[in-house]
Amino acid sequence: MITKKEEQLQHYFELSKRILEALQQGAEDLVPGLLEQREVCISSINKVDGEAGSLLMSDTIREQLNRLTVLEKEIQSQLQLTMRKLSNRIRSEQRNQFIKSQYEDLTGVSKGVFYDRTK
Repeated sequence: MITKKEEQLQHYFELSKRILEALQQGAEDLVPGLLEQREVCISSINKVDGEAGSLLMSDTIREQLNRLTVLEKEIQSQLQLTMRKLSNRIRSEQRNQFIKSQYEDLTGVSKGVFYDRTK
């Protein structure tokens, strides 16, 4: 059972690396799918622990968890950076829309037609 948990943790680590790479390359649209795969991996790890009746731990698992902790911190910082970029982009678009709306012609004058009402 420990080897099965080690394999699942390794798979979790690989998924985490793919998430970090996607964030660094600007492919944010891939992240939700990878996070869902990671959730499935977490549930399978919890299932293995549940079948064992206790939390399975070995030196290899501790080493993997330490590597995952470092990787998770990198992912968090990259996510914060991505969130800042996206919020700046949204603010910029809102500002552009506001400026554009200030200069739009809002009067309902028909162009090219003149009605002479003096007759």
